[in-house]
Amino acid sequence: MTAYISAADDAQTAAAVADHPRTVSPDGVHCELLRPGRIDEKLFIVPGLEGDPTELTGLVSALAGPQEVYAVAPLLTDAEHRPLVGMERIAHLMVQAVREHQPSGPYRLGGFSFGGLIALEMAQQLRADGERVEALFLIEAVYDERYWPRGIWLRALARRTYRHLRRIGRMRPTSALTELRLRGVHLIQRVMRRNVEAPDPLRAEMADGVTVGGRARAAISGYRPHFYDGRVTLVASSIDRHFGCDTAQLWTGFTDRLEIERVAGDHVTIMHEPSGAAAVANIIDHQLAAARTGWTGLRPTPVFERPMILTTMRWFSVARLAHALIEAGFSVSACRPKAHVLDVVDGLANDCRLTRLRRMRSLIAAIRQCEPDIILPDDERSLALLRRLHERARTVDPVMAALIARSLGNVEDWTSITSRTALVTDARTLNIPAPATEVIENIDALTEWIADHGLPVVLKTDGSWGGKGVAIIREPSHVRDAWRRISNPPALPRALKRVVVNRETASLAAWVRRTRPVVNAQQFVAGREAIVTVACIDGEVQSLVCLDVVQVSQPRGHAAAVRIIDHPGMAEAARRLVGRFGLSGFCGLDFIVTDSGDAQLLEVNARVTPTCHLLVEGEHECGQTIVLFPPEVVVAGDSANTVSGVLDRPVRAPSLVHRGERIALRQHRPAARMARRIKRKLIPTLD
Repeated sequence: MTAYISAADDAQTAAAVADHPRTVSPDGVHCELLRPGRIDEKLFIVPGLEGDPTELTGLVSALAGPQEVYAVAPLLTDAEHRPLVGMERIAHLMVQAVREHQPSGPYRLGGFSFGGLIALEMAQQLRADGERVEALFLIEAVYDERYWPRGIWLRALARRTYRHLRRIGRMRPTSALTELRLRGVHLIQRVMRRNVEAPDPLRAEMADGVTVGGRARAAISGYRPHFYDGRVTLVASSIDRHFGCDTAQLWTGFTDRLEIERVAGDHVTIMHEPSGAAAVANIIDHQLAAARTGWTGLRPTPVFERPMILTTMRWFSVARLAHALIEAGFSVSACRPKAHVLDVVDGLANDCRLTRLRRMRSLIAAIRQCEPDIILPDDERSLALLRRLHERARTVDPVMAALIARSLGNVEDWTSITSRTALVTDARTLNIPAPATEVIENIDALTEWIADHGLPVVLKTDGSWGGKGVAIIREPSHVRDAWRRISNPPALPRALKRVVVNRETASLAAWVRRTRPVVNAQQFVAGREAIVTVACIDGEVQSLVCLDVVQVSQPRGHAAAVRIIDHPGMAEAARRLVGRFGLSGFCGLDFIVTDSGDAQLLEVNARVTPTCHLLVEGEHECGQTIVLFPPEVVVAGDSANTVSGVLDRPVRAPSLVHRGERIALRQHRPAARMARRIKRKLIPTLD
């Protein structure tokens, strides 16, 4: 989500802030307007240890949403000049200050570091009073280490000790001995106070009691968070530089609706460096926008809130979808092969392995462990695996069979979805334009079909994807060669390549068994490629988006860049087909749009496709060109072609960004370029 702020907007903001100076409540809490809003929606943010609102400047300037933003922080004393001590007391006074600006909910709270603990306690007290807390952002919030889980505490102690020893080893002997003595004393104190409920002696030593920071340290020492029965968005840094542990792990078990968002940087830089502050602001903007009425993104529903993603491929797009679903509040599980991009996705409810030698058994175990309400297949092999499992489970496990049937649509229509010829037949009965398509048994049948329909003609195999199993015949002299290539079992070089590089054995098994694919001849339609991406439940469309394919990853491959369009014909065709087949989850429909603007249906992918996350994230404008992340090398000769547009970079998931950049970098390496050149030369034998 992007917004552009002009100089005039900045001037208006400065004037509005000047008209609302800092206010200090009688109870010793100051509340300062940092940013005026365009709607009646307020966000209250608590700064860190020192309670300095200027610490939030970078964050507030990067916010693009319409919400009004306040900084709220405690002072040293209350109205009766008594010291503010204790997290509960501080939070109570701050709740009163917040109520002066917003008497009733829903409330939106956030806090950085120590401020995150205050925001949590404020939310607890507001909910105890019967108020609704719509959003709670804990930005690098860390509670006292005495209350950390023992395993995390021990590992953190060991990591910090190791770091100190490495640093001491680079010092001069005199300085090293002094530092070693100091760190040794602190280490003994940390170990001795682990199970002591009295105020932290180390914190008390550092807290002078007459500064806001000192009082904050004392409050942290005596505060142990308790379970919060609400949704929490935890913004955690990607680099452990200060605490010896991943701060996100500390909050496991404190709420059953914890959403973890990562920001590149450490505990300090995510708020003090522009890039970190902008990433945190993007998270807040997105979460608040998703909670507003009229949000176009997909939301969890009682029958679609615990999806399990099933994938046999290592595609990046499914990790992109998983992150978007988790961010939207879905409880997402995964069943996937080892070394998948899903490794770096935070917040998976369950992460199960799909073993290659025992796929069926591992899938059954994953379903029983995850207990999903829907299964989302990511590729054609996942579809086939689920259909085989349904056949096995119909008599021995009716509940599992019913789950699979609901996930994949009407059981009796599975063959129609899989068969390109049957799909076209069904589409035409629904008055959906589609090119003439027919199953071809042999070369004579193909020759006869060409005589009736003419050239060019497209040959497609059932069950293929990503442009594989497709051949376009434009000249009569190419008919026999094309038929031989597409109707034979996979070539041995290709089968071996997929075993070694992709670690997939299906092609080699097909070569050994001499399994021939089902080939369809389809009338060629001139025009541009387009797709409809759909989210649906039990045959009812929940959300869809129509897209022009601006660029593909390879000839006849999947989309690399798309443009959002409004095409009522494609949208209506999608609704009819989804209803006809009773589809659930996500699916994609491929079209060709002719020069006259008419759309001809080519195929239906009853599974996750690379653009499904767009439906979850929402807020995409018609006419916008989106370059899917990671940007792929589109080869013409051996040079990369690029398309101008918005790079769909998952800025709220730095681990995904890092992995995607590594994937994109590999495409530019000499070995990858050489492999592409060799593949182009061997296309007649590999395809």
